[in-house]
Amino acid sequence: MIKPEKITDYNRNDWELQEFFFFSVAVAGKKSDATARKVQELTDFISEMFVENPYYEDNRTETGIIHYLAFCLHPGGMDAGVDLLKTYKFGKYNQWRKFLDWWRQMLRYMDGACISDWLREASLLDLEQIPSVGKKTSRFFKLHSDPEANCVPLDTHILKFVRDKHCHDPNYIPKTTPTSIYEYQSIETFALQCMRNYMAQKRMKTLAQADQAIWSSYAS
Repeated sequence: MIKPEKITDYNRNDWELQEFFFFSVAVAGKKSDATARKVQELTDFISEMFVENPYYEDNRTETGIIHYLAFCLHPGGMDAGVDLLKTYKFGKYNQWRKFLDWWRQMLRYMDGACISDWLREASLLDLEQIPSVGKKTSRFFKLHSDPEANCVPLDTHILKFVRDKHCHDPNYIPKTTPTSIYEYQSIETFALQCMRNYMAQKRMKTLAQADQAIWSSYAS
């Protein structure tokens, strides 16, 4: 289960990694606790369907909710995955349709690799080729699933942290995630410096720890 207050895990199995990536996409612009509950309900349903779907009896190396949503074969055809997302009220269904279409196309070129294998090896730029995955989502996923990640999602808590404690010109830091590539990269570089200082002060080992602590401090 996704726990927003304990989001970092560098040892997720294939199922958990797909679940976390799906959550990373779904939570953009949404409340984390409510989204985590929806993802859990969806995951519980799909885990039951794995038992009933004959595809997975012959393809046991592929397991995960993204694969199921993209390829679930029940009344409704290829849009059955989107219909399932409607059941759990995820919203933004045109974006989800493009997301699932991308995975269907991508798997044709993956030479037998599983979705989870691809996610483990994907760079930020690779992830950002996926519909609905921008700079903030790609960095959130990498930061909390890869111990070598050197990036930061410019979510509101990080922008507040940088603006409140480390910026001599608060107007330099926007209140919402910057949309331009140049502005994002510029502020991300500054935010990483601030977070490393914070890590040293708090004796933390990873950027993910710092991100989680900052998030908690503004959530309380």
